[in-house]
Amino acid sequence: MRKHMAVLAAGSLVLALGLAGCASEGGSGEAENGKTLKVWWWENDDSALAQSWNKAIDIFEEEHPGVEVQFELKTYEQMQQSGQLILDSNDAPDVLEYLKGNATAGVVSKAGLLTDLTDVAAERGWAVDNTAQDVGLYENGTMGSGQRYGVTNYGEYVGMWFNQDMLAAQGAQVPETLDELEAVMQKFVDAGITPLALGSADYPGPHLLYALALAHMDADSLAAYQKFDGEPDWAAWQKAATTFADWVDKGYISTDSTGIPAQDSGNAFAAGKYPLFYSGTWWAGPFASDIADFEWDQFLFPGNDLHPGSGGNLWVVPSKAKNKELAYDFIEITQRPEVQNELGNLGGVPVAAEDGGVSEPVGAVVTARFNELLSGDGGTLAWYPDWPVPGLNDVFIAQTSDLVQGNVEPAQVASNIQAAYDAGKPQG
Repeated sequence: MRKHMAVLAAGSLVLALGLAGCASEGGSGEAENGKTLKVWWWENDDSALAQSWNKAIDIFEEEHPGVEVQFELKTYEQMQQSGQLILDSNDAPDVLEYLKGNATAGVVSKAGLLTDLTDVAAERGWAVDNTAQDVGLYENGTMGSGQRYGVTNYGEYVGMWFNQDMLAAQGAQVPETLDELEAVMQKFVDAGITPLALGSADYPGPHLLYALALAHMDADSLAAYQKFDGEPDWAAWQKAATTFADWVDKGYISTDSTGIPAQDSGNAFAAGKYPLFYSGTWWAGPFASDIADFEWDQFLFPGNDLHPGSGGNLWVVPSKAKNKELAYDFIEITQRPEVQNELGNLGGVPVAAEDGGVSEPVGAVVTARFNELLSGDGGTLAWYPDWPVPGLNDVFIAQTSDLVQGNVEPAQVASNIQAAYDAGKPQG
């Protein structure tokens, strides 16, 4: 039997803990006796992730008669703002979706609030020996190596979504180099069309700036930036900011994009207002559902070997979880082919789907490309620009917004990012 609680308010720790307490009220004894599994995530019910995870719950319930699943729908903001204190409470769930990265999972793993899953993964034979699963490894709070504190069952990467009909109308081909991409965008400007949908008030701006920086980085400079393995190449960021500003000057990016969030820019692309939109695979499902008036597809940022992306957010088991074995069972089920295939067919990016198991066109495209990135055949996943230290996301959004407005020089952008990075990186 499943108990479902939808927790929609965000921000207040008292509310978050109080609601968690409601879920376990009168049931903590049951939980200690292995009769309940408390599962939390924040994905919307109609998302590919939530639908596939609900399938995992159905399988869990079938295989665990007599165990009640107590599911609670949280919000991203709740876990961002209150996650550490929730994990440290006696009302922590048994398994939950948690944010990957140094500033989130890294902090709580270092604080001892997450169960070390290294031996569990080995004993249960989990397939975690791939770069998508690096997001679950932490050593002294730094992601990418060390002990395993989390497991993901999906991946993501950022690519260029494009309107095939609009490109065809301009006689443009899919670009394979940065110069070819700029030539395509210039065709649209010459035709009076702004080519690139951009929400610079949100993550699309930083993701684009990062892609332009990655064009000047290699594996060593990437490791320096993401893992503090050497000195980052700040010249690459200045070159990226210079190109970004140049694109604004040439009309490839609208100066009106400064107040636009990611959702609005994606919606504008889906409405056929822009031919190009640089954003993540999380748009695949919505585009498949919402776009009916034109043909669309995706290509990786042309000329780059490094691409923003990673394994997805993590399944973690709090140190204070009361039913850890049941939590391990649930995590294991989310990795099964039937769940992974479902995720891919719904437009998600599975990490362990069967060969040929994803038959829906959009799922097949993003799954195949993600697997290429994992293998290195189509490039390499470069994580995200704001991951190394806390607070970088706000800095990136401010800097890209200023670039669009023409309020800052490219050299100052690189300097501002470096200052925030240096202030936040681990010392010693």
